[in-house]
Amino acid sequence: MVWQIALSSLILGEFLLVPLAYKWQLKLKIGLLFGFIFGSLSGIINIGFHYSFPGLQFFILLIFEIFFIILFTALAIINRFFRDPERKIPERSNVIVSPADGTIRYILNVDEGQIPISIKGKHFFPLSEITKTDLLQNGSVLIGIEMSVLDVHINRAPLDGKIIYQRHIGGKFLSLRSIEALLTNERVTTVIDHINFKIGIVQIASRLVRRIVSYLNEGECVNMGQRIGMIKFGSQVDLVIPQLDGIKIRVEPGDVVRAGSTIICEYEIE
Repeated sequence: MVWQIALSSLILGEFLLVPLAYKWQLKLKIGLLFGFIFGSLSGIINIGFHYSFPGLQFFILLIFEIFFIILFTALAIINRFFRDPERKIPERSNVIVSPADGTIRYILNVDEGQIPISIKGKHFFPLSEITKTDLLQNGSVLIGIEMSVLDVHINRAPLDGKIIYQRHIGGKFLSLRSIEALLTNERVTTVIDHINFKIGIVQIASRLVRRIVSYLNEGECVNMGQRIGMIKFGSQVDLVIPQLDGIKIRVEPGDVVRAGSTIICEYEIE
């Protein structure tokens, strides 16, 4: 029965984690790798159970295999999720760095007077709270950064400045089938004044888990790369940058970025 336990554990590992990786928009090789690792570990443990308790039926061992694969997956996600590594902050004063770890999903131009529309999955929702500041008076560029469950979820300040506006919008638990679900996601919008221009950071929580922790408050000053908050089980951060001649965007959709270290923009504004 040993080979049956080993084989079934590997099959279950791949069966459970490959679809999960696809759902979370991770690379296929990540699902295959972790399926193999966690399936192997589960198999080793259950082979030990087989020798320690020879009377256990095979379907009971299958239940144990599923349990351990799910347990190992949960522990790995928690370990990855709550990491807070140090980052090398660029020693330059004319750059804007990424506020989050993840992948650039879109870069959208927003005309003067328009409300930035954040895109999350197949849904759209307006960041209307930003209209209460003058951030949009010259038009803006909206950069969406999508985070996976394996990314660091600590967010950092994109540049030096003073927090002149911060708004927390509470979410609601709605049916996952509801089109309005994304319209009520919890988010925190922060505007930083860098003297010559202002930028906005929008932290967006997931539909199921609503928890954004802010480390700073309105009126406080921040330094580039400083930790500003964490989205617990969140999935997206949007960066709102004014359309000014001196600001040049240095990333493209599909680029992988790291909070506090990846340069998003360079600027030359007196």
